[in-house]
Amino acid sequence: MGSVSNERWDYSWKEGTRIEKKFVTACIGKGYEIKKSTKEEDINLHIDFYVNRKTKPTVSVDVKGGNHPNVIWVEFKNVRGNKGWLYGEADWIAFDIPEIKGFAMVLREELADLAEQIVEPVFVSKNEADRKLYQRKNRKDVISRLWLQDIKCCPSYNILKYITNN
Repeated sequence: MGSVSNERWDYSWKEGTRIEKKFVTACIGKGYEIKKSTKEEDINLHIDFYVNRKTKPTVSVDVKGGNHPNVIWVEFKNVRGNKGWLYGEADWIAFDIPEIKGFAMVLREELADLAEQIVEPVFVSKNEADRKLYQRKNRKDVISRLWLQDIKCCPSYNILKYITNN
């Protein structure tokens, strides 16, 4: 299996932490209560946070970074070949997309259904992975690249805006 350099691992961890802090700040700005998941829930259930929206039931959220409107990776299988986060236990997926100044929010089950419908079941190179399957070299993952335009088709789609100090 391919390895990730220490520098890349460190960058990914720091970037993930920064994005999660933005998500927490946005939720608190909306008056929501938020609780971090356990390490086991994060790894095994693909849940980063539990969000209590006061008048509605508490929901679980998986926060995803590294996106922009034409690059939103979805994971059918993870690097170990197990079910990917599309089939995890989170109620919602929150995609950090700086171009919309917020998180594109969508119900995970709706996104999984959409991905199953629009992703062609053929393996291609990374550059050709728009709505097609891609598997990284020496990995067992199965992923595909969607666009924000695709995700907007989900009835639950909404935007959780960033809270800024401007």
